[in-house]
Amino acid sequence: MIQTSYAELLDQLRLAIASSVPEGSTFRRRTISGKTYWYIQEPTTRTGRSPERYFGADTPELRSAIEKATAAKSNADGRRAIRRSLVAGGLPEPDTVTASVIDALALAGVFRLRGIIVGTVAFQTYAGHLGVRLPSAAIRTGDLDLAQDYGVSVALDDKLDQPLVEILKTVDPAFVPVPTLANPLVATTYARPGGYRVDVLTTNRGADRDAPVRLPSLQTDAVPLRFLDFLLRDTVEAAVLTRFGTLVNVPSPERYAVHKMIVSTLRQTTGESAVKADKDMVQSGILIEALILKRRHDDLADVLREAVQRGAAWKDRLKRSVKRLDDGPRAFVSSVIEDA
Repeated sequence: MIQTSYAELLDQLRLAIASSVPEGSTFRRRTISGKTYWYIQEPTTRTGRSPERYFGADTPELRSAIEKATAAKSNADGRRAIRRSLVAGGLPEPDTVTASVIDALALAGVFRLRGIIVGTVAFQTYAGHLGVRLPSAAIRTGDLDLAQDYGVSVALDDKLDQPLVEILKTVDPAFVPVPTLANPLVATTYARPGGYRVDVLTTNRGADRDAPVRLPSLQTDAVPLRFLDFLLRDTVEAAVLTRFGTLVNVPSPERYAVHKMIVSTLRQTTGESAVKADKDMVQSGILIEALILKRRHDDLADVLREAVQRGAAWKDRLKRSVKRLDDGPRAFVSSVIEDA
């Protein structure tokens, strides 16, 4: 029942996005490198013709929403009722600050521009996606991790209307950039009093490096991370249970689970880093168990084999982390690793 309601909320959110565009807008489909994308042209205003902008990758869901856009209207009260029923059924909801930040990012077009929520906020959405209950200890967080593939950011002929920090200031004017040590004029993190942070991440291209890179479409700098390209390769749409629900992009649960196994081996064995490593493995174990229970073990096995085939170092990290899983998930993952 909860999964059905969650799917209905996703449909309502897709419909709301398409039907929120100005009346008279036109949609155009383009094929680039064998893949199809949609662009939107808004009607002429007193200031002239609006530029065409990227609307999203072609999917059956997006096409259906576009077809209904001229006739359908979003029903915010209906979405709020669904959201309340999902929370009552045990699905996690974000804290007030996170909800406000996500709503502001969505309104500004961050997720339209293929921004992706990663980290614990993404993990929270898998409860509805997979139809499982998540223990409270695994879903607590005090920050938001936002990612975008570097190649996507450069290739998109579109960008936010204002810098990312200005969008965050609409939530709380106290949000400020946190300067990097190497360059005080560059920031990949934005923080507000009380310790809440928004960290911006991107894929690492070429040799490992720590220097931030610019994401032109999101108008912010980001820290490049190893293994992030693996996490961002396949994404799914998810509903974050804000006041009326918000449609976002998150990694597939299979990739999230395997990625957490890998990054846990990068943590230090003491202090806060060790605590994060423990949380990585708890989240990974929960997802692996859920994927097996929901008969999605073939999808998980495919992602595990892909990781192993990326090289000996990847396989070694998986073999080290698999020892920390519970018996059931450990047996399944170990068998796939050894057979890959």
